[in-house]
Amino acid sequence: MPAKIKKRENGSYLLSVAIGYDEKGRQLVKTKTIKATSDREANKEYNTFAAEVQQGAVTYTGKYKLSEFAKTWFRDYCMKNLAPKTQNSYRNHIEKRIIPALGYIDVNKLRPQHIMKFIDDLKENRMRMDGRDGQLSGSSILYCFRVLSSMLQDAVQWQVIISNPCLRVKPPQMDHTEISLLDEADTARMMQCLGEEPLKYRVIVMLAIDSGLRLGELMGLKWTDIDFDKETINVTKSNQSLSGKGVFTKDPKNKSSVRRIAVSNSLIDLLKWYKREQVEQKFMLANKWVDEGWVFTKWNGLPMFPTTPSQWFRRFLVRRGFPHMRFHALRHLSATLLISFGVPLKNISSRLGHADIRTTANIYGTALQSVDRQAANKMDQYLQKVRSK
Repeated sequence: MPAKIKKRENGSYLLSVAIGYDEKGRQLVKTKTIKATSDREANKEYNTFAAEVQQGAVTYTGKYKLSEFAKTWFRDYCMKNLAPKTQNSYRNHIEKRIIPALGYIDVNKLRPQHIMKFIDDLKENRMRMDGRDGQLSGSSILYCFRVLSSMLQDAVQWQVIISNPCLRVKPPQMDHTEISLLDEADTARMMQCLGEEPLKYRVIVMLAIDSGLRLGELMGLKWTDIDFDKETINVTKSNQSLSGKGVFTKDPKNKSSVRRIAVSNSLIDLLKWYKREQVEQKFMLANKWVDEGWVFTKWNGLPMFPTTPSQWFRRFLVRRGFPHMRFHALRHLSATLLISFGVPLKNISSRLGHADIRTTANIYGTALQSVDRQAANKMDQYLQKVRSK
């Protein structure tokens, strides 16, 4: 009789089906004990059990700690499918939050109650990674929950567990904070002040407002992406940076983020001016200049760190006496201006590279309501005028 079927003294049989190996090279096996009148009947039962295992109808019955599965999942899925910055984020959440809280539990014994307590514990001050006091934001807690749920969903796909317990838990609430933007007067004054700043940073800020590009997309632009005749920009990549890795190029956030957008004539003129300045700098540096075709560079032609514009913009606002506003808010400012201009939401969504128009509607709900009120007021003025006649 094969080793996968073991006959016991009480007349029962232990069936074993291998499903793979864990991170330490140990074989993972699903087992089942049956009663059979003969070895032949036990063999038939084994074939049926093996088929069920292959179809994912039988959960893994051995001991497999969540901590071990998390490491296997990170190695076999995250490292092969996620961008470096996302990998780094997932690793931090797995090692600093998920494993310390849930790693001791066998993955097939993880229950919704464990996850609900995990969510509650994330709200404690000690869970911040930056060492500062205060609770995690709702968005950070939701992100951690989604990492855990993604991991467990793959455990289902890999036939380690039958179902994902996260699907039986209400996701934590995400904070809905108002986006901090400059008002109309400060926005106009900011653009005037930019005229007195270094041309490179003036171009970065004005392009962010004009195009609505994400910071990584701005930093990933090459001169070949800009069509000066058609006044368009092709967005095909994004630049990010990590400690120890430096600047690296990746695909944009999603398929919808690969797009061609039109930009204003005044922005094209500004880009031409900036390109002439860059060419002059290139000639001055001669062989010290590394010509890789980046639009926004360090002093020697290498790609600019994506954090540099954010740091410069923060100092600029302080120096000029403006209220605090994140660099990413320039993207929101762009969208809000387009809404106020009456541009259709579908066009704005495509311009921003959102995969779903509902994402645009959710983010800019307040701005849309404001424009809707303006439309209602104009309708009221028209109706009153008609009635007066």
